Amino acid sequence: MNSLIRLLYALLIAGAVVTFVGLGIYSFYQPPKYPEYPNYNSVSADDTVYQRQQKEFEKATEAYDKKEKVYQRNVTLAVLPLAVVFVVGGSYWLKRSDVIGEGVALGGIATTMYAIITSSIADARILRFLSVTLLLASVLFVAHRRFYSKELKT
Repeated sequence: MNSLIRLLYALLIAGAVVTFVGLGIYSFYQPPKYPEYPNYNSVSADDTVYQRQQKEFEKATEAYDKKEKVYQRNVTLAVLPLAVVFVVGGSYWLKRSDVIGEGVALGGIATTMYAIITSSIADARILRFLSVTLLLASVLFVAHRRFYSKELKT
């Protein structure tokens, strides 16, 4: 029972880390606003007005898509270093407190997964590959620090 509670606290800390990163970024760096869809109820029967409004909306949507990709790329660039900080910090805390260390390290790993999602939305292939590489390195690093270094002590 004690190990289950420890695992739940570690997962709670990991969730708090990812939430902290995600809401922190959203609080200080808002995404672009989606363009407002035209109100066609006020359009007269004139087809040219409808077509003009539709073309304006399509242009605004294309501009939004470009801004959204830039935003997601920038978020990825901000999240990756934070993930490294949390993974390294969690592995440091593993020596002092297993639950806090595991939670923070798992939060860093989950933050790396968040970077994979944002880089995929941005369609940034190199950043996506870098994110996946960091995920693999983080998992291997934390697993090594958590399990292998303890086997050496016993």
